Amino acid sequence: MNPFTHLTVDGVALEGAAILHWAEHLVEEHAGAPWTLELREALHELVTGDGTIVAHTSGTTGPPHPIRFTANDLRASARLTGQTFRLHRGDRALMCLGASFIAGRMMLVRGFVVGLDLHVVGPSGGVLDHLRTQDRFRFAAMVPAQLHRALQDDRSRLERQFGAILLGGGPVSRALEEDVQGLSVEVVQGYGSTETLTHVALRPLNGPARSDRYTAIGDIRFELDARDCLVVRTPHLSTVRHVTNDLVELLDERTFRWLGRADNVILTGGRKVHPEELELRTTGLLPFAHYFIGEPDDRLGQAVVLVVESSMPLDEVEREVRRCLTGALAPHEMPRRIRVHGSFERTSSGKVKRTAQEG
Repeated sequence: MNPFTHLTVDGVALEGAAILHWAEHLVEEHAGAPWTLELREALHELVTGDGTIVAHTSGTTGPPHPIRFTANDLRASARLTGQTFRLHRGDRALMCLGASFIAGRMMLVRGFVVGLDLHVVGPSGGVLDHLRTQDRFRFAAMVPAQLHRALQDDRSRLERQFGAILLGGGPVSRALEEDVQGLSVEVVQGYGSTETLTHVALRPLNGPARSDRYTAIGDIRFELDARDCLVVRTPHLSTVRHVTNDLVELLDERTFRWLGRADNVILTGGRKVHPEELELRTTGLLPFAHYFIGEPDDRLGQAVVLVVESSMPLDEVEREVRRCLTGALAPHEMPRRIRVHGSFERTSSGKVKRTAQEG
């Protein structure tokens, strides 16, 4: 029997076909905007199917591939989120993520399973632009760029309207982490993947619990494989063991510090450099979208290379990079070479594909 039959939207309890009628009305109201079509498709899959969904991996490290999740998996994940964030039936929650990926679909599932009162808006533009000033939300999931813009648009309004915000879908820069200090909203960063049905560990970014480590939720446990990459054990899911490509410092079976992706590590002059860690420090400093990679080097083994998205000439980019990064990075972390590309290649979810792109 399909468990996804009752959903509350903006205080209105919907059942069965009424859910699909609401989704159809949303499509018409927004003139067929892509995010409404994705939402309609996701709801149709949940409401009319057998309780399973198919989700696709992000494609960051290889071709995206589909994964089918059972209704029991979906319910178990949603309940775990509800317990972790102390959510109850009738709590208002904002869905401002696209429904084509697992993070957005799990917001819908949480609405069904926990009984949240959902308010749905499009994922593009400023989140606050889509809301009335009197709206209040106990919980919301966002990507870092959405929170960053909301902080820039109206920090005090963000504090009035939100109780807790879960960040996912990309790294949180040091600059953004500093921006949320003193914010009355609880902001946490999630660690997870499509395979684990979103977050399996959380890192508080502000308040007295602020931490540089991720802590498992529920009965989830961690271990390392022979590469020092994280292995996640999820007893609440059908697949209980997930081998990742994430290098971590494992503190105990429930906590870790994230270092970066194993396939991105740069070994330069006998030292390991984690490009993702560099990017957390440089995102607020450089006025370009960018990332670090390693390239073969006769003397160092690998050289640190900075790849920049810009239409500016290389010499101008180099001057700006040197000016911005002087003193910010250790000598062995400073880029030995700079590549400029007019436009980065990105996955369908917006993540940059790391290659030695040249313009």
